[in-house]
Amino acid sequence: MSKTQLQQLRTMAENAGDLPPTARTRLLDLVAQAEQAPATPNVAVVTLNSVVTELEAAHPEATAFLNRVATSLGNMGI
Repeated sequence: MSKTQLQQLRTMAENAGDLPPTARTRLLDLVAQAEQAPATPNVAVVTLNSVVTELEAAHPEATAFLNRVATSLGNMGI
């Protein structure tokens, strides 16, 4: 992921009113990790997929948000 894409993801997470606080914190932590390790962007994607799986059961509304994020990333060509 490029720095621009990571910033867009950060902005989306920060502005998502329907995202539970714990999910927001976790997602923002993942973005920060990806920003610190730009040579291994696939690690962030794999970790994000893992978070989606965990949140799916615990927070259906967070899953819906992350699905929207994934759709947006897909529309950006990622």
